[in-house]
Amino acid sequence: MQRLPEGWIQRVFATMQGHYGTRFLNMWKTGQVLADGTDAGVVNAMNHWSEKMAGVSAATIKRALEQLPEEPPTLPQFLSLLRRSYVEPDTLRLENKLTAEQMAKNKRRIAELIAKVRA
Repeated sequence: MQRLPEGWIQRVFATMQGHYGTRFLNMWKTGQVLADGTDAGVVNAMNHWSEKMAGVSAATIKRALEQLPEEPPTLPQFLSLLRRSYVEPDTLRLENKLTAEQMAKNKRRIAELIAKVRA
C-alpha cells in the first residue's frame, strides 16, 4: 500500500498540533502508550492519513496547511481541503536540440544495435 513519505506525515501532524494545540491530537489519542512513548491512536491516525494522502504533492500539502480552517479538520475534511488546494505539478519539457543529421545518425545506430541483438 502506498503512503506519504514518513517525514511528510509527521510534518502535517506537527503543523496541525502547532496550529490547533492539543485539540488536534486529542481527536486521535487513545491513551494507550506504545513502547516508544507514542500514543497508539495518534500513530494509527498518522498511518491512516498517510495512506489516504498517498500521491499528493508536497506543494499541494503545503498550500493546504497554509489555509487551515478555524477548527481541527477530520481526515475527510482535510482531503477536501487538499483537493481545493491542488497545485499543478511542474512538468519536464524536453526540447529537441539535435540536428536532422544527428537524428539520422542516432536512428542508424539504434537500427544497428537492434540488428545485433536479433542476430
